[in-house]
Amino acid sequence: MEEKLGNNTNSHNPKISVGIPVYNGEKFIRKSVESVLQQTYGNFELIISDNASTDSTSDVCTEFLTKDSRIKFVRQDKNMGAIWNFNFLLQKAVGEYFVWVAADTIILPEFLERNINLLESQDKAVGCISKIKIAHTYVDKFKTEKKILKKFGLVYRPYDTLPITGNYMERIRKYLKHFPWEMAYSVYRTEALRESFVHDFFVGFDASLALNVLKHGEIQVINEFLIESFPTGASSEGIMSLTHRLAKGNTARIFPFYPLTKWCIKNLGWKIFFRNIDHFLRLGLDGMIIQFASIYKNSKKA
Repeated sequence: MEEKLGNNTNSHNPKISVGIPVYNGEKFIRKSVESVLQQTYGNFELIISDNASTDSTSDVCTEFLTKDSRIKFVRQDKNMGAIWNFNFLLQKAVGEYFVWVAADTIILPEFLERNINLLESQDKAVGCISKIKIAHTYVDKFKTEKKILKKFGLVYRPYDTLPITGNYMERIRKYLKHFPWEMAYSVYRTEALRESFVHDFFVGFDASLALNVLKHGEIQVINEFLIESFPTGASSEGIMSLTHRLAKGNTARIFPFYPLTKWCIKNLGWKIFFRNIDHFLRLGLDGMIIQFASIYKNSKKA
C-alpha cells in the first residue's frame, strides 16, 4: 500500500471526510475529484483509494496532489474487493461527517454545504442526501426489464432518494417499500456509519447498510439535484451479472435478493420481517422477474 499526501500539508481538522473508492476509473475520476475540490464548503479532507487499478487512474489522482493539500491518495498493492475499499476509506476518515463519492459521480458545488447544514440543524437526522440525476444512457439499459415487470403489474424501481423519517418501525417500513438504493451515498455522521457498516458483499448490500444506519436515526433529502451519476461500476452491471458474480447457491441465483432477505431476518429480527413480509415478497418477486428478464434480453442479443 502506497500513501501520498498533497503538498503544503498544513494540519487542519476537517469537519467532513470525503472518500472516493476507485478501480479502473480513468474515464471519470478526474471530473469526480474536481467536483469535490470545487465545493463551497472547504473544511474537508478528500481520501482516494485506488484498488490496484490497471489503467491510468493512479496517474490522474497523483496529479491532484500538487494542487490541494486536503487530498490523501492511497494505492493498494492488490485489488482487495469493493466492500473492503469502501470500509478502508471509512476507517481512514477523521471528520465528524463522512460521504462516499463514487468515481463515476459528480457532486455539485453546494452538495457538502447543504447536507452538513441540514445535519447540524436536525439532531434526529443521521444522514442526508440530495436528489440524484442519473444518466439517460444508464436508465435506457433496462427497458426490457421495465416492460416485463409492467406485465406483472409491477414497476421497475428507479435509482432515487427519498426522506426516511418517523419512528424506527416507520423508517424501516418506508425504506423496504421503496428501496432507494442510492441512499448509501448520503452524508452520514461518521461514528453511526462505522457502527452500521456491513462487511458482506451481496446483491442489495447498499440496502443493508442503509437499514443498519436507520437504527440510529432519520435520513433526510434535499429536494434538489446536487448529484449527477454516470454508473459504470457494479451498479451498472445489471442484476444477472451481479448475481452470477456474488450468488452462493441455487436459491440466490433464482431469487437475487434472497441473501438480503436472510440478512434482514438475522440483523433486523423476525418481528420486522413479518411486519413487512409484503415488501419482502415483492422484493423476491421483483428480483426473480428482473433476473429472467435479463436472461431473455441477453438471449435475444446472442
